[in-house]
Amino acid sequence: MCAYCGKPFCADCLVEVNGRMYCKADLGHVIDEAKASGAHAPAINISNVNTNTNTNNMGMVYAHKSKIVALILCIFFGTLGIHRFYVGKIGTGILWFITLGFFGIGWLVDIIMIAVGAFSDNHGMKLQ
Repeated sequence: MCAYCGKPFCADCLVEVNGRMYCKADLGHVIDEAKASGAHAPAINISNVNTNTNTNNMGMVYAHKSKIVALILCIFFGTLGIHRFYVGKIGTGILWFITLGFFGIGWLVDIIMIAVGAFSDNHGMKLQ
């Protein structure tokens, strides 16, 4: 028997919707009934939580390394890569040490990069 109209089913009109059997002729009513009963797509909740607790940096994230210290280390010991060790860039620090500041060119570039604020630590965070 059809759950909507109560008539017996024939082989051509048998339709199952949400575990119940219906007539194809009444399928429009069944779909409306399913919508009314709350049969719909599951709700998706997205939680967008900001975990940054530093509120005095105008939205920028900075390293806990000093730009001034890095600049002084670079000026005086830059050919030895000491400033790179300071910010955690160990691999390039060793390269600077072996090649004397990447043949002096890397040393000069680093001085300029630190002075204009474009130098970052090993995590890509700008110096303070």
